[in-house]
Amino acid sequence: MKILTINFSYLRNEGHYQFLLLLKKLFETFPGVATIVSALLQKFYPLLTTEGMLVDSVRSSEYTKQIADTDKRLDHALAGLMMIVNASLHHPDPNCVKAAERLEKRLKAFRSSIEKKAYEEESAAVKILVADLQGSYAQQVSTLGLGVWVSEIATTQATFEQLFLLRSAERAAKPDDKMKDVRRQIEAVYRQIKTHIEAYTFLNGEGTTGTFIRRLNEEITYFREHNEHHRTPKDISLTTVVTIADQPFRGRPVTPLPIVMYKDHELVFAFDYDLTYHNNDRPGNAAVTLHGKGAWKDKKTVSFTIIQP
Repeated sequence: MKILTINFSYLRNEGHYQFLLLLKKLFETFPGVATIVSALLQKFYPLLTTEGMLVDSVRSSEYTKQIADTDKRLDHALAGLMMIVNASLHHPDPNCVKAAERLEKRLKAFRSSIEKKAYEEESAAVKILVADLQGSYAQQVSTLGLGVWVSEIATTQATFEQLFLLRSAERAAKPDDKMKDVRRQIEAVYRQIKTHIEAYTFLNGEGTTGTFIRRLNEEITYFREHNEHHRTPKDISLTTVVTIADQPFRGRPVTPLPIVMYKDHELVFAFDYDLTYHNNDRPGNAAVTLHGKGAWKDKKTVSFTIIQP
């Protein structure tokens, strides 16, 4: 009888700790099984206590949510800038097309430099981008009228950097243990516990361990479905798109950035979905199609109205 595999790398810190806490409660419910791995539990329990302290530390930070919210705001501003540059590649004015082409190359380089990077590295890349947009690319920014977007990115980046420094200072006063190291250690002990229980069951039958393994497998199945973040992509048609207000026509394609929600979570353009616009180059009825990516699949189309001001 085997214990199901759980991929800890797919669990966020909170889910990781909650799963191991459930394991601890199972051992309390089945003391006979706990006795089989008692030597390993002497390593497991202290590590679990340390992990709980670290999870509480992150959870209690007054800056963590502010950083996440500011990061989302920065993502939206960058996505809006990229979307306008992409649309301007089809601008009727050749000067605008040239400006968009130059900016597109810089933005592509920026996107590739921040892919899967930590907050600190992303922040540094944004600072360099802003300096470029306000310096060597200032003419192209002016040609496309992107000054307000660059200002928004610069302001949001400054706010993000300040919050990150404040949180770093806050954490400096807390225990030196690092979550990554503790997770690595406790996962190694868990694998030893798993191997030991499976070997005991193979040699002695399911009398002592069978119900424990079945209960543990039920918990693993639940965590696979609800906490692992490699799930099968959801259909983007399940999302709600906030009604797009009427858009004034300014003589060029209209490309509003929709607000897309799933329950209480807001999706991020260019990370969760891409956009394609339809009939958006003149007053009248227009539409935008969301193409799911990453954790989202398929597409969803919503309409909006372009009006003559």
